[in-house]
Amino acid sequence: MKRPSVPLTAFGTLMIDWIDRQGRLSQVSEFEARELGIPKGDVGNLPLERIYSSTSAQALRSIARGEQAADEAIPVWVNSPSYSEVPMLATVIREADRGIAVVKQALSPAVLGIGPELVERVEILSQMIGAATEACWCIEFLEPVDTSLAEEEIVDRIFTNQSRWRACNEAMGRLYRVPEGLDFNTQPVSRYFPDTEVNRQMVRDLVRANYRLDHAVAVDRRHDGSEMLVENDFRAAVKDGFLVRLWGTTRDIGPHRRREQQLSDRLDSMLDILSATPDPILVISEEGIVLAANPATESSWGRAAEQILGRPLQDFVETRNALGKVRQAAADAEDGECDLAVVSSDQSRETWRFRSAGIEGEIRRYVLTARRKSRRRPRSLVEEAV
Repeated sequence: MKRPSVPLTAFGTLMIDWIDRQGRLSQVSEFEARELGIPKGDVGNLPLERIYSSTSAQALRSIARGEQAADEAIPVWVNSPSYSEVPMLATVIREADRGIAVVKQALSPAVLGIGPELVERVEILSQMIGAATEACWCIEFLEPVDTSLAEEEIVDRIFTNQSRWRACNEAMGRLYRVPEGLDFNTQPVSRYFPDTEVNRQMVRDLVRANYRLDHAVAVDRRHDGSEMLVENDFRAAVKDGFLVRLWGTTRDIGPHRRREQQLSDRLDSMLDILSATPDPILVISEEGIVLAANPATESSWGRAAEQILGRPLQDFVETRNALGKVRQAAADAEDGECDLAVVSSDQSRETWRFRSAGIEGEIRRYVLTARRKSRRRPRSLVEEAV
């Protein structure tokens, strides 16, 4: 006996949708559209997973195609606008001209056999993700990816198989500058995660790391199309050899990388200046170990870098308590200098005047700039000059 079609206006406070014989969403009731935040006119373009969890969507898709018989009532999980999944009881009505109608009503956890503690945990996790300041995301593959394929084929399918965003939080929308009122989860994955060589290399690294990868760098696109350098932490769900879900967190590292580049450029400039300076310059640790030296240090004292770096200053300074004098000079705001007798590689000794400056930080260091101290002229020559 043929069942009558369910009119769109029937059961005004029930959630109803229609799924055609190909398993595609074709229509939703006005009440369901309001409850789930589905804009008018978008229904035909939405995957079934926009309304249902992946497991529930697969079951309903099989029923609509005639691949699976429908019980009188089946439990389903419905995606709420707040990114949580709500348990409901669905009655499936088969219609000759429109596939199936799915009529749903909220169902208590007790009826579904789910303990209140488990429900509470799900709610807590949903709230934590939603309120997190770090961008949290999930990509669900509506066409799972066969992980037994060759690496490059897996990479291709991760970018080309049908997928969707799921449970992305508000921080994700802010990071990608999604306009106010637009749900990030309804946008195409490829809009923000494009198929580029940089991103393909990141996915290759992910596959080689067995689908668990941290600090993976990619170049994503914001909603307006501008590029953004990001860092991802990846995790994955692989079931029966198929990749069904990727999730993780994303950070914008563009400003950090620009700062690193600026510091690197400044460091290069400073090294160029130090290399051209004719006076010996040393950097020593609090314990008196030489940490750095410019080329003038080697040429002035005839010692190669390996004979200076990593060694105590006292090894090539004859003056006793050289480190103590350097520290005292650094503490002297007015003078800041001390004289040290330096032993050159040929064992000759010469007094140099060192200017010492302390570098504050977690580890204290000293910068020493040395200049050869002028020798006194013989008295007879001084008298002749007078």
